Amino acid sequence: MKRLSLLLFLALSFSQTARAQVYPVDPIEKGFLYSSEPTLTFLWESKTAKAVLIFIPGGEGQLKLSLDRKDLGGFYGSTLKPLSNPSQTSGLFDVVIFDSPLNLPSGTTYPNSRATADHMMRIESVVSYYKNKFNKPVWLMGHSNGAVSVTEFYKYLQDKKKENLISGIIYSSARNGASFTSNTNIPVLFLAHEQDGCSKSTPSNSKSVYEDLKKTNQFKTEYVIVKGGETEGDPCRSGYHMFFGASQEAYKAIDSFASSFYK
Repeated sequence: MKRLSLLLFLALSFSQTARAQVYPVDPIEKGFLYSSEPTLTFLWESKTAKAVLIFIPGGEGQLKLSLDRKDLGGFYGSTLKPLSNPSQTSGLFDVVIFDSPLNLPSGTTYPNSRATADHMMRIESVVSYYKNKFNKPVWLMGHSNGAVSVTEFYKYLQDKKKENLISGIIYSSARNGASFTSNTNIPVLFLAHEQDGCSKSTPSNSKSVYEDLKKTNQFKTEYVIVKGGETEGDPCRSGYHMFFGASQEAYKAIDSFASSFYK
């Protein structure tokens, strides 16, 4: 009887686990301004998804995925994967991790590499690919330097009058300088850890960006402070900055905010 119960538990757990696969996405533009390499993306597909969340990593933007990769650990597995698992969250999202084929230097004061024509085109390629693949709304999440990618991409969409390509933004542990225009109108969730020790991604800066945006944004704009976890290693690459030990706080905040649009 105990063995049968264990097998049933394992079967149920397996059925709730998101299917995972790496998909290469070809660039939608070609020419001397762009690299011809595909962008590799890692997908956790949810059986209950109502939207797609595309995550743009921080750092130098490269995970160096291989086509045979079946799972991701660390920050990705603990903070993002649960958003595709209905046994941990609402399972609202198919979760996509964007892996830049090009190194994106962090810069000393601002990561200008996150605003290049190639990078913008690659994000648009991935957003369009998954929007067409699943026929669902697409949200973007940028963490640390990735928040610069997301805010620059939204400005890029505004210039092209294509803002409707995305339906929401998660602005997480953002690099100082990642900002929105005064005519931004889209749901935005701000996430920051109260003890983030990275001098390039301060909670005070993100709070200031939030206060400015809330004055003009016609859509829901929310600021959530993560409080748990612990410090570990480089304060800009681990610990509080990466919600180490506090992943549940982070993914529950994301799930709660986004779920309010899909009741």
